[in-house]
Amino acid sequence: MKEVKAATDLELLVNKIDSTGYICRLKQSVKTCKICNIKHFISHDWFTDLEKEFKDDYFETLCTKLHGKVFFPKVENIFTFTYFFPLADTKVVILGQDPYHNLNQAMGLAFSVPNNVKIPPSLKNIFQELKNDILDFVIPKHGNLEAWAKQGVLLLNDVLTVEQHKPGSHSDLGWKIFTKAILSKINETCQNVVFIFWGNYARSKSKYVNKHKHLVLEAAHPSPFSAYKFFGCKHFSKTNEYLVKNGKSPINWNL
Repeated sequence: MKEVKAATDLELLVNKIDSTGYICRLKQSVKTCKICNIKHFISHDWFTDLEKEFKDDYFETLCTKLHGKVFFPKVENIFTFTYFFPLADTKVVILGQDPYHNLNQAMGLAFSVPNNVKIPPSLKNIFQELKNDILDFVIPKHGNLEAWAKQGVLLLNDVLTVEQHKPGSHSDLGWKIFTKAILSKINETCQNVVFIFWGNYARSKSKYVNKHKHLVLEAAHPSPFSAYKFFGCKHFSKTNEYLVKNGKSPINWNL
């Protein structure tokens, strides 16, 4: 991933004036504050597609509100979903609500957890639906979904950060504006993408998708509270049928 260079006025100032200990410390803080340099952690091509958002006032306010909080995922992992393919190569979008809020779970991919982390209940139900839907699917012993991302599956949370042990705590920070821009960009610039929305929250975002241009699949959320309505949706086989029909390679859902 190439680092995006975008010197701020403050960086230019501290590079010019370096005569006091205070300025030296200020210069160091500018270089090391990850939140202030958050745009450096998105992949270069996605930054190009979304550059306008990073310059908007709402994004500056969002970053200001992140300071002083313990939140997940780590700043350097917020944009993990951009590291696997260019936006233009998106084949499937699976939209989550916000990241896991417990320590060591969130990794910048919706529904995914790192290796050696206990598989969350919703993801267990996703695997069970896959087992019932895809003939050769083997339920894995881990919950790392990077293998899907490597095939063009965008695992996007609508809200990209959350405070520790406080689900939904960052829902009003401004991330929804940012992710709406992502959905709109994919809708406008890509062809024949499968958008998967689970649960009423995610389903409310289907309004940003042209259903004549893309396939929209909706179902109940796979959480234990609504999984009985989620099971049997067959979204994974329907996704592959649509991709093949439109000349794209199917997703190998095995992990």
